[in-house]
Amino acid sequence: MQPSHEVTQVLGTMILYGFTFVFSAGVYASLYAAGMITGKRSLILLSYVFAALLVWGVGGMLLSGHLDRFWSLLMLFAGTVYLFLPQMTWWAVREFHRRHIAVERG
Repeated sequence: MQPSHEVTQVLGTMILYGFTFVFSAGVYASLYAAGMITGKRSLILLSYVFAALLVWGVGGMLLSGHLDRFWSLLMLFAGTVYLFLPQMTWWAVREFHRRHIAVERG
């Protein structure tokens, strides 16, 4: 039994948006961290290109109409969190190290 053209098209579309979302989130976080560690503003700016691709992936899934309400809300939440995760993580690491050094110095 062959899958219908419509099913194949839906799966292809959702795989494209899903892969774009996951891949771009990882590259966004990696480039942002690398830019902060090295102090290279160009890496941080490049990371924002992948943040935009992340938004495109989530937006494509939401606007496709193929997700029910639960999955739409989940993807909206995940996409929003992923946009701020690199900055929140960087803040947490700096704060942890700041407190650790303060404790060591007594």
